[in-house]
Amino acid sequence: MKPKSYLLIIIFFLTTCIPVWSQIQAGAKAGYNFSSIRGVKEYDVLPSYNVGGFAKYKLTDFLHARAELLYFQQAANLEDYFVLPGELFRSRARVTFHNVQVPILAEFGLPSLAEEPLQPKILLGGFFSYTLYAREHFNNNVTVTGFEKIAYKGTSNVTSIFNRAQYGLQAAVVAELEAFGFPVTMEFRYQYNLNPFSEGDNANRFNLSATHERWGDQMYLSTLSFNIGVKLIDF
Repeated sequence: MKPKSYLLIIIFFLTTCIPVWSQIQAGAKAGYNFSSIRGVKEYDVLPSYNVGGFAKYKLTDFLHARAELLYFQQAANLEDYFVLPGELFRSRARVTFHNVQVPILAEFGLPSLAEEPLQPKILLGGFFSYTLYAREHFNNNVTVTGFEKIAYKGTSNVTSIFNRAQYGLQAAVVAELEAFGFPVTMEFRYQYNLNPFSEGDNANRFNLSATHERWGDQMYLSTLSFNIGVKLIDF
């Protein structure tokens, strides 16, 4: 092929791809999560956090396709339980899931407010996450006849006893504004896990039996997040 032909191909590639890439925006985000086993009637949430990045592509004046890559924690309280009846009791037990999460979302806005300093938006979509590590935290309470009671904190790796793959739905309300020359978003997001993090085969484990007895053989997580994001670059 002649050099002139290569030049024409390069020019064609640039002229067709640059307009597409120029519509992609990318940035960073972080926030706090408040998670619980779904169905808890009392206020029973645990705090954690998330951090990562996002990219979105403009489809129309009112719609962006959005993808994110996050380190995302979820947590749940467990029922207190005995390890050794009458001797070792664990209280304030809870488990934290350390996940890599990929949400895929549609971002809806109002074109008529595109030039306004404050723009409301809505996010709708789903997610997939994979648990890298699950850690149980608890207080050990030791009782030995003839000695004073001893209490100390402990942790345990419980990754293998839970479902590591999670998926579900997400919805959010967003306010976008400009701060220090950057578009900044403040977001309230709700996450609804569709598959259980624990199933009936764990019901007989000493650390989960009481929790299964209370909440059933299948337990699901839900999370409310408050996030702040900033757009850093346009492609």
